[in-house]
Amino acid sequence: GGENKPKLPDILNLFPKNIYQIHSGDYRNPAQLPAGDVLIIGSATSGVQIAEDLRAANRNVYLSTSAVARVPRRYRGRDIMDWMTDLHFFEKPTAEAEDFALNMKAPLMSGVGEFGHTISLQSLEAKGVNLLGYLKHVNNNTLVFENNLADHIAFGDGFSSQIKEGIEQFISGTQMKALPREQDNDDMPSQAISAREPILELDIIDNNIKTIIWSTGFTSDFSWVNLDVFDEMRKPMHHNGITSVQGLYFMGLPWQRNLKSSLIYGTAGDAEEVTEAVLKYHSEKKELIET
Repeated sequence: GGENKPKLPDILNLFPKNIYQIHSGDYRNPAQLPAGDVLIIGSATSGVQIAEDLRAANRNVYLSTSAVARVPRRYRGRDIMDWMTDLHFFEKPTAEAEDFALNMKAPLMSGVGEFGHTISLQSLEAKGVNLLGYLKHVNNNTLVFENNLADHIAFGDGFSSQIKEGIEQFISGTQMKALPREQDNDDMPSQAISAREPILELDIIDNNIKTIIWSTGFTSDFSWVNLDVFDEMRKPMHHNGITSVQGLYFMGLPWQRNLKSSLIYGTAGDAEEVTEAVLKYHSEKKELIET
């Protein structure tokens, strides 16, 4: 897999030693954390879902955000994944993707509940989560944040709006019979958060913060592969999982062939192409040996 090692920033070493720090990959439930308030750094899918889980357990939560897309969980009676599949959203080839798209995190949504539900920064604040901008630096017990929370909320709202606009165009173009739009308060843009005074500094001691959860994603660890197939960032150099080294292939990489390579249902096409390459290689090798 291409994301098998927790990504942790060096800034974690600046926090007081008595603060309990874990990566989101090690989080299981609120009971594992010490008593006190919790600061989650990173507002991609894991970060927002953990924040929601902690608030459901009546824990006081601070969430340091970043620009992450979001979508409504359901729209016009269908799951958003069905709509995005119809729109061929996940079919974008890697070769046609810009650098921003290649590094973009998956849109926020939740699978909790009968049909899952929409999750947004404003829905978290409505549940009592304290929203912050991007963590800038740590100065002893004082945490300093960027003044960009409003930008992060606007980014998520804008992405959701674009997806819904694309769905409406699809419905119009195909003359598809679709159900009316649902009332989804968690998907409503928020001017209230953007208008209020942002929190730019937070004192760890004064706010009783005892736990830091680093929702900072994962990276790859291919240190055990001692072959010349990596770029300067130690990322595999390949075409659709096929490398320049005969007999060496990769599977499970983000954007291996297209956007859906990062999703479970996208791995089938990747596996077929790699399998064909493996069979072709062994067939040619066998012919060469027999010759």
